[in-house]
Amino acid sequence: MVKKKIDNRIRILIENGLKTFHRSLIVVVGDKGRDQVVILHHMLSKAQIKARPTVLWCYKKELDFSTHRKKRMKQMRKRQQATGSTGTGGGGGDEDNPFEVFLSSTQIHYTFYSDTPKILGRTFGMCVLQDFEALTPNLLARTIETVEGGGLVVLLLQTMRSLKQLYALSMDVHSRYRTEMHRQTEPRFNERFILSLSS
Repeated sequence: MVKKKIDNRIRILIENGLKTFHRSLIVVVGDKGRDQVVILHHMLSKAQIKARPTVLWCYKKELDFSTHRKKRMKQMRKRQQATGSTGTGGGGGDEDNPFEVFLSSTQIHYTFYSDTPKILGRTFGMCVLQDFEALTPNLLARTIETVEGGGLVVLLLQTMRSLKQLYALSMDVHSRYRTEMHRQTEPRFNERFILSLSS
């Protein structure tokens, strides 16, 4: 993994959010967004004085990785055997993978968007929202509400050339409103949401 310097404004945003007890919203664009979650969580835990923040990871249907720790350990051993490493901790590739270390050392609560009413009343230090097309204004409010003051909300988006592509993105909720007479829906929420991020 090539190391790149993170923009100092992100660190300042996180520190200011902690001082004023405001939640910080960060939008990560790209297919490698989950690797950036590790860096953002590390920055948040360094800025906080208390214990490592817990994470709420919300998604639509499936993750790209296993949430079960024993399965992950078994997969790690298989990869180590396939690459020919000893598996004794002397040179395994996954031990150096920051995302694997993050998954094994952080308390993460995984939930489907459809199960978000069950998390109301709980508090997390960080919230990761995956699968933007499944979001609705209610889901967004419900999940952001669970983040403590000074916490971090990370919105993961797929690779795109311009954020204006989000304006025309067909959301899952639009299927409810399509009828035979009205086949097109206008995604007003997307445009207003993106414009509100810039202000």
